Amino acid sequence: MHYTFHHIPKTGGSSLRVRLEDRSDKKQISKLDYAVGHNSTVRTPGTHFVWLRDPLDRDISHYNYDMGKGDIDGDTFEEHCHKLSGNFMVLWLFKNYLCLDPNVPMDEKYKTVRQALHNTFHKVFSLEKFEDSWDHISDMLKVDREPRLNTNRSNEDYKKMADRKNLSAEFISWHRNYNDYDYKLYNEFCT
Repeated sequence: MHYTFHHIPKTGGSSLRVRLEDRSDKKQISKLDYAVGHNSTVRTPGTHFVWLRDPLDRDISHYNYDMGKGDIDGDTFEEHCHKLSGNFMVLWLFKNYLCLDPNVPMDEKYKTVRQALHNTFHKVFSLEKFEDSWDHISDMLKVDREPRLNTNRSNEDYKKMADRKNLSAEFISWHRNYNDYDYKLYNEFCT
C-alpha cells in the first residue's frame, strides 16, 4: 500500500473512490497501491491524505443523505443538529481513524486530532477545492486528470431537505459554537 485516503463521511471520499477505480480499470494504477474509505486507519500502510469540509455544509449533506435513505424520521435539520454530539469530524477522526478510546474530554480529542492532521497526514485537503486536490493526487499518482467523472450523485440520489440559504443567522451562529472544534480544524487546515 503506497497511498491511504481516509474518508470522513460527506467529504468527497466517494468521488475520489470512483475516479481512482476508473483509473484502476484503465490500468493506470493498481488497486493494491492505494486504500480509500472509512475503514482506513492510522495503522493502514502508506502516505496518508484526508479531506475536511465546512462543518455546516458537511452536516447538511449528511442530513440530506440520511433523510433520503429514511434514516431520520421527521426532524428538521435544526432539530436533528440539536440531538447530535457536535464536532463530527473531530469525533470521527479520533475514534475511527486514530482508533482511540472516546472516553476523554473533547478538548483532548481536538488536540490529538489536530496533532494527527499535522504529523500523520501528508496533506489535508479542503472539499471546497476538490478539483485542485484531484489535480495534485492525479499528478502524484501519475494517472490522467480527465475525465472528471460526475461523481457527486446527491442531486440524483436524494432530495435536498435542508439548505444553508434557508437557515437563520441565529441557528448558524449556534451551529458554529456547538461545533467549535470542527470549525477550528477547518479554519486552520482549509482556509
